[in-house]
Amino acid sequence: MNLIKEVNKPTVTQTVVIYGGRFQPFHRGHYAAYENLCSKFGKTNVYIGTSNDTSSDKSPFSFKEKKEIATKMFGVPAGKFVKVNNPYRPIEILSKFDGKTTQYIAAVGEKDASRLKSGYFKPYKGKAGYGYDEVGYYYTVPAEENPISGTDVRKKLGSSNKDVAKKFFLKAYPTFDKDILK
Repeated sequence: MNLIKEVNKPTVTQTVVIYGGRFQPFHRGHYAAYENLCSKFGKTNVYIGTSNDTSSDKSPFSFKEKKEIATKMFGVPAGKFVKVNNPYRPIEILSKFDGKTTQYIAAVGEKDASRLKSGYFKPYKGKAGYGYDEVGYYYTVPAEENPISGTDVRKKLGSSNKDVAKKFFLKAYPTFDKDILK
C-alpha cells in the first residue's frame, strides 16, 4: 500500500521558505538571516512572517512598524514581509501555493528549532520531499558572529539619553533615521 502511495505522490516543484518570528524590532541580525536564506533558497522563495501582537512589553512594535523598519532600513520587499497569526503555521502565505507540490521550510534560529522537532515538522536535509499538506520542514539559520538581541535594541533605543540611543541605532541599523528611531 505504501508503495502505491509513493508512486502516485505528486512531485514537489516549488519551495516556500518562511522566516517567522516576533521581530521586536527587526534589526541587522534578522536581516543577515533573511539574506542568508535568500542566498540559499532564492529571493523569490523567501518570506518573513510576523504577527501584529503588541500585548506585552516584550512586543511593543505593531506589524506596520516592523514592516516599515524592514522595508525602509534594509530594503526587504514589502510583498515578502507578511502579517500572519502564527509564524509557525503561516496559512496566510501558504494558502497561495499548492500544498501537494510546494514544500514549506520554516526558517528558525537555533533556540526556536527545538519547538519544531516533532510531529509535522522534519529537519530540512537539502532536497525536496513532501508538499506542506503532509510535512513541514525546518531549517536552522546559522547564527551570526557578535549577535544583537531584540531586548538590547528595545532597551537602548528607548533610552532617555539620546546620544546612547543614536549610537546604538547605528549598531542595529545601516544608517541613522530619526523617524524610525521615534
